[in-house]
Parts: sequence; C-alpha cells; structure tokens
Amino acid sequence: MEIKYTQTINDGQFTIYDEEEIVGYVKYEWAKNGNIDAKATFIDEKYRGQNLGEVLVDELIEFAEQNDVLIFPVCPYIIHYFKKHPDLEYLLDEEYLESLKEDE
Repeated sequence: MEIKYTQTINDGQFTIYDEEEIVGYVKYEWAKNGNIDAKATFIDEKYRGQNLGEVLVDELIEFAEQNDVLIFPVCPYIIHYFKKHPDLEYLLDEEYLESLKEDE
C-alpha cells in the first residue's frame, strides 16, 4: 500500500492506495486563519479493522507539525482520535478548544 498526498489552493488529501485501488483517505480544507479543518476520513469496507484510519490521521498530524499549523477536527473519527490522544492537544486549533469549553 502507498499513501499519496494531493493539495489544491483550498484543500488537501492523504489517500491510501492498494496498487491502483483507493483504500481510504483523510481530507482537510484550509481555514481562513491559516490552520486546517479536518473534514473527512474514509476507509473502504474491505480494508477496515487494519488501523488505516489512524495511519491517515498520523499523516495529517505529521503534515500539521511540519507546516506549523493547527487542526480543527470536524470529522467524528478525527475528533475521537484526538480524544484518545490527549497528549496531542497542542495541535488543536484554539477555536476548537474554545468550542469544547462552551459545550461543558
């Protein structure tokens, strides 16, 4: 399997391929504040249960760290991922953290 990264002026995507077949992806959009909104994660049914979603989120995290940007998780899977990894809170967008306080 291979992970490929694509980006446009407005968004980006990390996609896992099994030869030519798309296995899954994580998508983000650039936010107005220069950070990224993590919009969607998808893994094809026949590839689920192999932690490929985590692999993709790890790619997104590495991208954020390398580009000095924060992540605003919108996708439920990515929200869950950050809840499981509180040590990564430093990567979360301040607006997202504020929204969590409002929900309490």
